[in-house]
Amino acid sequence: MELIRNAIIQCLYDHAGDDDKFISELDKLALEHGSAVYILVINILTHLSFAQREAEKCWKEIVQHRTLMIEKMGRNVRLTTVICDYFCSIHQSLKNPVMVEIHVFEKTIKNIKFDRLTGLHTRAYFEESLNREVGRAKRYQSDLSILFFDLDDFKLINDTYGHQAGDFLLESVAGIILKQIRAEDIAARYGGEEIIIILPETGKVQALILGERIRRKISEHIFHYEGKELRMTLSGGLASLPIDTTSPSNLVKFADAALYRAKADGKNNVAIFSENKRRYVRMDFYSKIQIQQIDFENIGNKFSVHAKNISLTGILFESKTSIKIGTKINLTIPLTEVDNTIQVIGTVVRVEALDKDLYDIGIAFLEIADSSKNEISKYLLRKMAGDKKNSLT
Repeated sequence: MELIRNAIIQCLYDHAGDDDKFISELDKLALEHGSAVYILVINILTHLSFAQREAEKCWKEIVQHRTLMIEKMGRNVRLTTVICDYFCSIHQSLKNPVMVEIHVFEKTIKNIKFDRLTGLHTRAYFEESLNREVGRAKRYQSDLSILFFDLDDFKLINDTYGHQAGDFLLESVAGIILKQIRAEDIAARYGGEEIIIILPETGKVQALILGERIRRKISEHIFHYEGKELRMTLSGGLASLPIDTTSPSNLVKFADAALYRAKADGKNNVAIFSENKRRYVRMDFYSKIQIQQIDFENIGNKFSVHAKNISLTGILFESKTSIKIGTKINLTIPLTEVDNTIQVIGTVVRVEALDKDLYDIGIAFLEIADSSKNEISKYLLRKMAGDKKNSLT
């Protein structure tokens, strides 16, 4: 992403007096790198941040607005003037624009926005961005997720090899993460060896896939430092809006709580936030269901287990084999006597040994379609009505 940003800035300098050429070269960059180019060019020129689709739409409207202004004024109009007019008069995102040279602006912003060691954003910029992205997600009723990472046993690295080795590993891990995320994602150094990522327009399952991919990349990477081969793992926590909360501070708090659980479960894994949801109705559900274990590269074979109870947020079943906490499961659940099943993805949050080869496995649903949630609600209502009727007879 930083390479694209630098290419845009260089393009601005190379074609400072030729807006037509700059627009043409920018379109070439977009063909090569995707529409993330439009996010960055608007951010460079205005310090405004938009999601990918909105940024592309704004840029196209800016180019059209430039053509219209030139026609109406009968003379060439500089692109910077057009952008200022567009965001002040049409999009109305700028209230009090300030004139400043690009190189001065970039140097100042870089010092404010980026951590010097890792190249990640600063915590202050993260907090500002989180409030903005949460507001946008609420406005457009879109998903948003937070991934909270912490390097495992980082103190041991510092104590064994020295703080320079620790800095090297932290910088290297940050570089790997930056290569895995999209231009619109915001990765920041939250504190020490903690790294946090804002994922706009990203649901819990998609965020989990990214988190697992990052975790695996780090755990498989060999870091070479002063002739030594070093290994590093990280643990992660995940929380999402609106399924977990709509509060920016709670998103961070809940992702941090999930991270704490990932550490407690043995490190080198990504845990998903799930609060104590016993307030939801949980009813007996004695039925055979189909499950598949998923590791996001390979999907295991389906096999049958016997369910014991169900709620809107999870299910409990018996298994002849233990399943590691944090394992992701695809479930096929029949809810009626006829052939009517729902598909749900969940994660293992509880494992309890009942006998030598028998375990209770508790699953928390990650994301569930409204239609599937409605089917579960109908089942619970039918079950409650039946239980109430039986208690009266």
